[in-house]
Amino acid sequence: MREFFRLFFPIVLLTIAVGVSCNKTDETTTGLYMSGPLTSNVPSHLISGTEFELRATGITLPVDSLTYKWTTKGFNVDSLLGPTGTIIVPDSVGLYDITIRVTHPRYTASQVNKTVIVFNPNSEESFSGVVKGNQYITDSRDGQKYYFSSIGSTDWFNTNLNWNGKGMPYNNVDALAAIFGRLYTWTETTQNICPAGWRVPSNEDWEELAKNANGGVALPFDSNWPKIGERLSVTAKLNSENIWKYSPNNIKTNLFNWNALPGGNSLNSLRNFVNMNQYGMWWSATEKDSKNAYYRYIHFDGPDFPYSYAGKSTFGASVRCVRNSNN
Repeated sequence: MREFFRLFFPIVLLTIAVGVSCNKTDETTTGLYMSGPLTSNVPSHLISGTEFELRATGITLPVDSLTYKWTTKGFNVDSLLGPTGTIIVPDSVGLYDITIRVTHPRYTASQVNKTVIVFNPNSEESFSGVVKGNQYITDSRDGQKYYFSSIGSTDWFNTNLNWNGKGMPYNNVDALAAIFGRLYTWTETTQNICPAGWRVPSNEDWEELAKNANGGVALPFDSNWPKIGERLSVTAKLNSENIWKYSPNNIKTNLFNWNALPGGNSLNSLRNFVNMNQYGMWWSATEKDSKNAYYRYIHFDGPDFPYSYAGKSTFGASVRCVRNSNN
């Protein structure tokens, strides 16, 4: 359990280094502290082999004679100077520390350390469990491949939509979109976010999915869909750690290669993010009323696939695209 939380909720350590010296100009003896919290754009996850631009901000005083030093052991360089700099993420997956330290001749130093998960979404040794299948389409907008399964009279994406023309990745971490796709408001789902020929599923599309997952027995949209959640969920791992939080109450059989993962959701119009590794949530194209729309969700600790509703422009959820089969 300790390793799980270390993997998905990296700890950000903010420390102020204070030393002892007889030198009156030493940074640790003046009693002066920099104004403004030092922050960095280092994300929780990075994809191996990619390029990333580091950026440190936040210090408002002093405004000159600041020295920024990045410690990036394990990357293509062990250290960099300056408030910005570019690094190459290592090919080897695992946990890496990135530290930014700011010093000044007359001020106490400020330092931030972040632990980063480096992974490879295209390697079974790093990201495993998701079953792609044999059918796929290529999104003409960005060249991404989406594998799909034919379920009854409807084709369903096997993974969440990851089109960056709208929406946001969880916590604004681009690397996470390779696993969970992006989160979208319902209002955005009405703006042709699926590839050409595909659509956001309506309540009727969802009902057909449930019927097929329920052995041909129909289930109305406004029910909890007993056992359907665990039938559509997948046991997947990132760097050997389970992506779904563990529970014996959700036995994942991944029917139809639907590959449900707990991508969480967003609040406050894609500004706050919650529930990764605990909930997966997917929009319906059907409105509840003028302010709200329906979505379905799977919780790590339950086998069902209930429904709920939320604000069209404030709540963010994942999207599965569908089309009529034999297109």
